[in-house]
Amino acid sequence: MKRNYEALFGAFYERYFDFKSEKMSDAEALVCTSEAYFGIQRRGEMEKAVVNIAEGRIYLTHSKIFIKAKEKIVEALSSLDLQKLQLETTPDEYQDILERRDMVLDGIESIPVDYSPYTRWYYYEMEEEVKNYFGIVINDMKNASELIEDVMGRFERECRSTLSERIVVKTTLAELLIRHGIKAEGEFLKIKSELEQFDLSEVGQQLTESEKSDLYIRIKEVLSKLNNL
Repeated sequence: MKRNYEALFGAFYERYFDFKSEKMSDAEALVCTSEAYFGIQRRGEMEKAVVNIAEGRIYLTHSKIFIKAKEKIVEALSSLDLQKLQLETTPDEYQDILERRDMVLDGIESIPVDYSPYTRWYYYEMEEEVKNYFGIVINDMKNASELIEDVMGRFERECRSTLSERIVVKTTLAELLIRHGIKAEGEFLKIKSELEQFDLSEVGQQLTESEKSDLYIRIKEVLSKLNNL
């Protein structure tokens, strides 16, 4: 049982990072991993404990946790049949599971809750991802149009996913182009038009109030700079 116990933890984390390597957000990668292991946790109390502990431990590294995910993990770990768990594990494994369970249950209460139903890149994560990718490709592009096309191609999926992701991608890209003194009049006009028409209230719970305030200021500054070009 010990080999399976340790292997299940390792396999869950490996699957998560596999999804991450497919350019998924932290949240989406974890949701996909949880779904992939949904059936496995029904095999026994050990599997139920390990899968939910592994998912919970990863959420402890995230900036937010989906409300339904939190409720599911807390309910699963709080309702473990400890008698069955003892029969399925060695004494050391049993004690280790209880310690990890308690760590997750304690830590999960301090994670900000995400009430939006949409799996997505979170605000600051999306901004950072755009900046990182821009920094990688900027020196390889021959002109502004090619650079913008490459960046928008990389984040095409995110821009189609949610309004918050789309507007953060466009705002961050505009900031980077302005900061680097890159002239792209046609592309700037398209971004400018979209930012001018953007209604902050439409993102709903996809962004927190502080994130909305930050985005509002950023868009206002971008539009001001674009009007002066």
